[in-house]
Amino acid sequence: MKEKTKGFCLKGKEKIYPNSGVSVTSNAAVVDMEIPELKEGEILAKTLYTGICGSDNSATIAKANFDWVQRPRIIGHEFSAEVLELGPGDHGDVKVGDIFTPLAMLGCRDEECPACSVAKWNLCPQKEIIGFHRNGGFGQRVVLESDRVVPLMKGLTPAQGALVEPLSIITNALYNKCDINPGQDVVVTGCGIIGLMSAEVARAAGARVAVTGIAHDRDIRLKKAKERGFITLEVSPENTLTSQLQNGITDENGVPFGTNGKVDLLIECSGVPVVLTEAIDVVRPEGDICVIATYGQEVSINATHLTRTSMNMRGSMGSCREDYMSAMKLMVTGVFPAEHYTDFYDFENVTQAFEDSIKAKNMKAVVKMN
Repeated sequence: MKEKTKGFCLKGKEKIYPNSGVSVTSNAAVVDMEIPELKEGEILAKTLYTGICGSDNSATIAKANFDWVQRPRIIGHEFSAEVLELGPGDHGDVKVGDIFTPLAMLGCRDEECPACSVAKWNLCPQKEIIGFHRNGGFGQRVVLESDRVVPLMKGLTPAQGALVEPLSIITNALYNKCDINPGQDVVVTGCGIIGLMSAEVARAAGARVAVTGIAHDRDIRLKKAKERGFITLEVSPENTLTSQLQNGITDENGVPFGTNGKVDLLIECSGVPVVLTEAIDVVRPEGDICVIATYGQEVSINATHLTRTSMNMRGSMGSCREDYMSAMKLMVTGVFPAEHYTDFYDFENVTQAFEDSIKAKNMKAVVKMN
């Protein structure tokens, strides 16, 4: 053991409800962490910028779909870093001083694995997620496998590098799982960063996009979406997406959005079961539903309606190296304006960053780690 440094660590796993009066960060603390000796194929890196993912929030408040994360654990899988030291073994082209972002998911790499044999580590049943299965990017130093390293594309800043992983999830979902074409009308349900990244990429493909949120999102997240020119829809049990589409929605030019209350594609990013249940009621026959969110409970679906409308519903899990390359290109060329969505915090304010993120008081929290 050698150098000591600090990290934001999950310690407890009590279920926390954001409006219960209990601090939403009471399961976590900033701790001193020791850096272990490097093993074969590992590197030591200095973290530069780390983003807070919705899954980090879910793990912090011990939601059912992320209470499996072992504690204690330094979380964080969306980050940029600088290589400080190479451990034993062959590291290919990786060298000290490289600025990179890591592949969040590392597969078993067995040539007999159906996923790893085609470089789809994100679909490997034995995949390990940095920040969940081993310490991650909310440590000021991080030890990881050099196989994860994706050098930042020329022209990309380390701050933008923290958004490559979440944007890669969207490029995987929209380019590989959706039949999206120019002229389509698309609804994105959920206005967190995954939802708004989906909206940006869908519009870049030629679609017209509406983004949904709830009353709590009105002044921050829906406002950000509206500033970018998206149609924004505030939904509630009394004013559902279905009813709003049936009553008629128009864009900023007064052109009707959707046809007879139906749209071509719905991208589900909210993680709210009732939203996915409702989704098949607002998509046209032979239309598409792409599910990026995960859920803390079973979701009821009218499967008969799905069959009778020949609708397509596909899930999309994570991303792989080629999706990272697509994501970086979208930022370097300005197709995705990272600066519009990023809220920066210094590491000394990392706990506040998590509190604001869990309570949806920011758009995308990114912490300057060193």
